[in-house]
Amino acid sequence: MRKMGFVMLLLFSVVLLQVLPANAQSEAPSFSTSGPFVDKVRFEVITQDDAQVRALLQDEIDLIGESISPSFLAELQEAEDIQVVKTPRNGYGFITINCAKYPLSITAFRRAFAFALNKTAIATDICEGLAVPLDSCIPMINPWSIEGQLPYNYYDSDVSYGNFLLNEAGFWDVNDDGFREAPDGTDFEVLVESSGASMTGIETARCAVDALLRLDIDARFDILGFDDMYRLVNHEPYDMMFLGWTFADFDVDWLAYQFWSEYADERFWNFPNFRNDSYDAWRGQLMNSTDYDDVYEAAKEMQKIIAYECPIIICYENYLLSAYRTDKFEGFVNDVFDGAHSIWSNFNVRLKSSQGGPFGGTLRRSIPLGIDTFNIMSASSGYTIDILDELYDSLIVQNPNGGDIPWLAESFIVETHADNEAVPTGWTRIIFHIASNATWSDGTPLTADDVAHTLLFYRNSPGNRFRHDLTDMISAFARTPNVIQVEFSSESMWHLHSVGYKPILPKQILVDLDPEEWHIWNPQPLTETMITSGPFNVSAYVPGEYIELTRNPRYFRGIQRIPSTTTSTTTSNTIPVISSIDPMGWLGATVGGMTVLGWTITLPSIVVIVVVAVKWRMETGKG
Repeated sequence: MRKMGFVMLLLFSVVLLQVLPANAQSEAPSFSTSGPFVDKVRFEVITQDDAQVRALLQDEIDLIGESISPSFLAELQEAEDIQVVKTPRNGYGFITINCAKYPLSITAFRRAFAFALNKTAIATDICEGLAVPLDSCIPMINPWSIEGQLPYNYYDSDVSYGNFLLNEAGFWDVNDDGFREAPDGTDFEVLVESSGASMTGIETARCAVDALLRLDIDARFDILGFDDMYRLVNHEPYDMMFLGWTFADFDVDWLAYQFWSEYADERFWNFPNFRNDSYDAWRGQLMNSTDYDDVYEAAKEMQKIIAYECPIIICYENYLLSAYRTDKFEGFVNDVFDGAHSIWSNFNVRLKSSQGGPFGGTLRRSIPLGIDTFNIMSASSGYTIDILDELYDSLIVQNPNGGDIPWLAESFIVETHADNEAVPTGWTRIIFHIASNATWSDGTPLTADDVAHTLLFYRNSPGNRFRHDLTDMISAFARTPNVIQVEFSSESMWHLHSVGYKPILPKQILVDLDPEEWHIWNPQPLTETMITSGPFNVSAYVPGEYIELTRNPRYFRGIQRIPSTTTSTTTSNTIPVISSIDPMGWLGATVGGMTVLGWTITLPSIVVIVVVAVKWRMETGKG
């Protein structure tokens, strides 16, 4: 159910609100992993924040499908039959700096700006106290974060020290015009840009301009247009931009790509065009070690380098606010990553007994943007991906606490040469056992062959967003109809999720599609049969107005619809939710009477891995 693969969206965004102390975890309610209970989920396109809130209050929708602004908090809390929940954001608002442009390329300049920026004021005033300052490029809710462990911080404005750093680096006002010149004596101006979609982003960008002006740096603010974002994606000229990142899991292997020197000119990656040999030197240990302590050391050192070099300035980490009605449905799931508007709510919500439940009904959700494609490989909007994730399953999904649940895979084992001499030295082998009752929506079995074709297709598709962490994949083949073997030419604790989180597509579609033309696939669910595997199928769609999903009656985790006054009736293939999660460690679980095998490398003998691979969302609505 959780987003699979690495998702990166053209952000437009700014923030909303979201954060908590590092050790805070959302407690997900107990629920079944068999579903869905509802007949349909309808996504109504409502573009304005106030219109979404009004629709909820007027009983036109049951759930706001994105985070809501704190400006609506009081009104919603006072309303009857409305519940508002907070979820610490696994993400942040930040300013990216073009390190390839002189004199922004000078570390002292970027550090001076970081010290002058008043993050505390941003969190307190602009985010209305629903945020905290943040320095680490990994959110503090993530167990891999080193927030609070540095010998310094950039929380409060320190213009004096910023001026000291600029003076030491040779930034002087040589012509007495009131602004500093670059060390080579040339004039320069810094343009700070932000989307106009949120006042939070606009005001944060203006705070950045104010910090620069207090350092006697000539600076101004401007609002981004949609096309302006492509400058960032394509590594075209810019100075500073305010953006937002929200990560879909706790994995941090993205550190190996996002600030890697070799990706300083790679589309969609390394926005600050950052190049640093010391940072690059830790990349191998982060990606190729199978020892947790070694991986943590690398992640820690890479965070320290980013904090010192300041290619991006993280401004705050805040709370996500979700709102839904309580008069018709129950079972909304406050997911640790997405809050109550997570796809787990679609799966778990059910009609109240007073409404004739638990089965049936249509869950009405808002969505701020219409879906841009039905090709899950080319989706560029987080809202589109949320919908398409309901159509395709993956081998492993994350439960609402962030832990792994074997999904299409009933079990798996990961081996290296140290565990099995048949595995070549330096390689990783993963074997998945596929659920025997998994089917496609047309009734044909979903097999290991589908999985193998999907993984190989992704690997061989240049530019495909699911390809980047499969470059070391040597082979993927079906040993039997229900057993797939995948091998990588490197050892890494991240390989399991690189494979396990990918959405699986039907072989019958892929065999007729050239991997290099993956982007031209254009499913049209209302005019042609769209073969899917997830809990829902597309049943109605009007571009720009709404999209309706109907329960997949063949879903392999479908719940037995036996009339009952309780909500505990589930199928025999129900996998119990892992309710106790230690994101920094490894835990074992017995699933369906079978022990799920996990790493047998140099980690403790385990089962389900909690911390893993990478993937984040840059949202097109809020940042």
